[in-house]
Amino acid sequence: MKETDLNNKETFSPLVPEYPINIGGVKVENPIWLAPLAGITIASVRKFYRSLGAGLVHTEMVSALGLCHKGRKTKELLYGSDEERPVALQIFGSNEEDIARGTDVALNIRRFEALQINMACPMPKVTKKGSGSKLMEDPETSAKIIKVMKKTGLPTWAKIRIMPATSAVTTSEYCELLFDSGVDFVFVHGRTPEQRYEGRASRESVEEVARRFPGMVGGSGDCYEPEDFLDYLRRGCAAVLAGRGILRDVFIISKTLKELGADVPEEYWNPSLDFQSELLLELGRSIYNTEGQSLALMISRRMLGALFKGFAGAVQLRRRGAITKTWQEMEELLLDWKNVQHMQPLDFTKEKFPNGVIGGP
Repeated sequence: MKETDLNNKETFSPLVPEYPINIGGVKVENPIWLAPLAGITIASVRKFYRSLGAGLVHTEMVSALGLCHKGRKTKELLYGSDEERPVALQIFGSNEEDIARGTDVALNIRRFEALQINMACPMPKVTKKGSGSKLMEDPETSAKIIKVMKKTGLPTWAKIRIMPATSAVTTSEYCELLFDSGVDFVFVHGRTPEQRYEGRASRESVEEVARRFPGMVGGSGDCYEPEDFLDYLRRGCAAVLAGRGILRDVFIISKTLKELGADVPEEYWNPSLDFQSELLLELGRSIYNTEGQSLALMISRRMLGALFKGFAGAVQLRRRGAITKTWQEMEELLLDWKNVQHMQPLDFTKEKFPNGVIGGP
């Protein structure tokens, strides 16, 4: 068995000094957690990042109505293994009845350590139905949702954004309402709903809430280097989410844990190209065997942009990965990555790469 085998959950200990502790009602080994990412945090990826040290992982954002209507694809977002745990279910909906019914369906499929209500998503396809960040405009419904979720007996969390300056209530006042309703933990993303993902996340705004509610608030937004996570922690956050940063640097969680004092082997914070190839092969094979070829190719292409940097064939490797049509082709490419730089160069043209190349041309 290779040392990178994802079935080996003892890859390394993700414990940092003074841990494990309970945060939001869940016992965790460290405060660096994998964020819910649409189309990314499938079961194999969650398991993968637990093996790289994430203290907790989230499902993708799951529709309560989709679960109520017994949607097969929605239910598949929940599937996973005990090797992911602790894992939080992130669910979204516009009212307490839908979310209660959807959560009941989810809990009949598998166990979760916590339930998180998405009150942060700013995208129109979510907000136009009254879900996501639209709930921040409706404190009464927000409180009802928290109260009904607490009836499950599981730790209940919420993810929100900072309130715009024109709002009738401040971010801290909205969090106070959620805490008064029984929520156990709140993640605050440092952008307003109107900003979506533009501009910079305001850590100062997150800090203001974290200082007011010690140990009960997590930070989210623009974590691309270990120092970004450390800054949120210094500002009073009890945990920090690793989101889009994992698509720039696969090892960002491991590197951050090293800075926090965890005993992280060198290959996880200074990985060789051979080690990176082995890891991506293990992840791709896991996805191919459990979630299918399409997802295996999509995730592998994205990971090529977060791995294999700083050597002569990196650009050509990404280009060749972008045009693979089967997992077998991708696997052969990863096994033969050393020889890519000696292959005939692929020109970057719109005809050959109509959808571009993840990680740049």
